[in-house]
Amino acid sequence: MLEQLGSDLWFADGGVVSFKGFDYPTRMVIVRLADGGLWLWSPVEKTAAIEDEIRSLGPVRHIVSPNKLHYLFLGEWQTAFPDASLWGTGETVAKCRELRFAGILADDPPAEWKGQIDQFCFTNSSFVHELIFFHRASRTAIIADLSQTLSETFLKRHWPWWMRPIARLSKMVEGWGYPPIDYRISFRNRASARPKIRELIEKHPEHVVVAHGEIIRADGESFLRRSFSWLLP
Repeated sequence: MLEQLGSDLWFADGGVVSFKGFDYPTRMVIVRLADGGLWLWSPVEKTAAIEDEIRSLGPVRHIVSPNKLHYLFLGEWQTAFPDASLWGTGETVAKCRELRFAGILADDPPAEWKGQIDQFCFTNSSFVHELIFFHRASRTAIIADLSQTLSETFLKRHWPWWMRPIARLSKMVEGWGYPPIDYRISFRNRASARPKIRELIEKHPEHVVVAHGEIIRADGESFLRRSFSWLLP
């Protein structure tokens, strides 16, 4: 169920969810921090199998939502791990008032994972605010919706024929990795975002894990230059 991608980093694929009539695959990331505790990013629907495998890796200390769209399964994971700290953007915290959050995430990581996982906060879009993460030990960039790499196989299986050209024209497909067109159109004050993307690229990521689509398993730096070419001059 879990697949290891790099040093102390695993991922697990979940089921398909629908958003605005479009089907999307889901994926979560698990990082084991230096203290042995686990950091869960964008948890997918909890199953007994996934929960058992995660528990075998260590104690869950942190549950992280990268944006307000990745909230569906936070409650069930917090119930399963009541001692874990829940983190999210300000939008996520405002949306999920029934949950207990330890704090709001921005550009500066909390002390609990500072120096191990870097984070970059993008509040440029009125559509959604998002955090991109970079796990130093495995050289892995972790992206929710600012990059999507839907495969042709997934599109043929889950999207009707007349909707597939939308994905291709938007370049939110494998090989490009753009975000959806409405996300790009709503992305304002781009000059403030460019230094953060350049800093991420300059960390020379080897892998890129996206929530929706195919994982980039090698030469992640080149992929990010291509996937953010809509933003970088």
